[in-house]
Amino acid sequence: MKKKLSILLLCAIALCLTAACGSDAAEPAFDEVESAIDSAVDTSSMTEADSSYLKGMFGLEEGDYEVCRVLITGVGTTIDEIGLFKGADAAQAEELKTAVTDYLQLRLNSWMPEYLPDEFPKLQNARLYEQGTYVFYAILSDEGRDAALEAFGGCF
Repeated sequence: MKKKLSILLLCAIALCLTAACGSDAAEPAFDEVESAIDSAVDTSSMTEADSSYLKGMFGLEEGDYEVCRVLITGVGTTIDEIGLFKGADAAQAEELKTAVTDYLQLRLNSWMPEYLPDEFPKLQNARLYEQGTYVFYAILSDEGRDAALEAFGGCF
């Protein structure tokens, strides 16, 4: 009887520990994630995309995300770009993931090989990351992309 009670008690403790490690932990504030990425990536030559860019390129309108910031290159010699989106919930985050995936595929499909051939690997190696209700993508050099991912992941 003692052995059964001990096993039952251990199972209850394990269940409690598993529940404590669940997804109820608060997500970081958007500006905290944004600042971490900005400190890891040189964004000085990037400009913030406006709502018409988000609608035309991503098919997103206000209300399709809780908050977002997309930085695109402001100079014609690089294709560096990063985007950070926060959905209102998991379902909206999944929709954002689809929109970003489609956008990255659109960029690949419309690439002209003669245009900035040294920049094409950045687009080919672009990555999308998700954590909770956040979706982040990076079109950067390998080093820049890795630094951005580390900064993004470090916020969670």
